[in-house]
Amino acid sequence: MAGYFKLVDAHDNGFRVKLTAPDGTLVAVSTFYESKEEAIAGIDLIREIAGTGPVVDHSRDESPEEDEPFLGLQAPAGREDAVRHDA
Repeated sequence: MAGYFKLVDAHDNGFRVKLTAPDGTLVAVSTFYESKEEAIAGIDLIREIAGTGPVVDHSRDESPEEDEPFLGLQAPAGREDAVRHDA
C-alpha cells in the first residue's frame, strides 16, 4: 500500500491535508486551506512536484558522511552535485 493524503477539518473552520506513510506514520501537515477545493488543489500540487522536486538543503554543514542519505537523489537541472546547499 502506498502512503496517502488525509483531508481533515482544521480547528479554525477550514481544512488541512495530512500526508501519511503506508504504516500510518504522519509525515507532513499542510498549511491551512479555507475550502475543500483549495485543499484538493494543494494535494494536486504536492503530487505534481513531489516526485520531481529537488532537495534543497538549508541545514547546517556537517561532515561529508552526513550527506550520504542524499546521494543518488535527483539534482536540479544543470547541476552536477546531488544536493543543493543554499544559504
